[in-house]
Amino acid sequence: MAHVQHILLVDDQADAIDALAMLLEMDGHQVRTAYSGADALAAVETFIPDLALIDVSMPGMSGIDLAQRLRKNAALAHTRLVALTGFAQDADRQAAADAGFDAHVTKPVSAEQLADIIAGSAQRDAS
Repeated sequence: MAHVQHILLVDDQADAIDALAMLLEMDGHQVRTAYSGADALAAVETFIPDLALIDVSMPGMSGIDLAQRLRKNAALAHTRLVALTGFAQDADRQAAADAGFDAHVTKPVSAEQLADIIAGSAQRDAS
């Protein structure tokens, strides 16, 4: 098993994120889920993640807006932000990078990609 991580999962698709949370918890990671940008901001008040996997396309506050707000929080300076999205154009990758994401991963995420993300080897332009 990889080093235990504190992981924040943010996605408005509850079923998918809950399943991913269960898998990560089975691997021993500490996981919090948020179903909106506002939920994520509330979560980081008491839970400082090592890694945040954030859906880019959410109603209300987008993942791009959320990433920009998280990057302004000094307590999260070392949190790796990974954009999870169905959008894989160069412009989408650039928008994620500009917002402060450390990596951009296209859904669906494979088990191998997830392991790479957790290990910290996911690249900004991963797809």
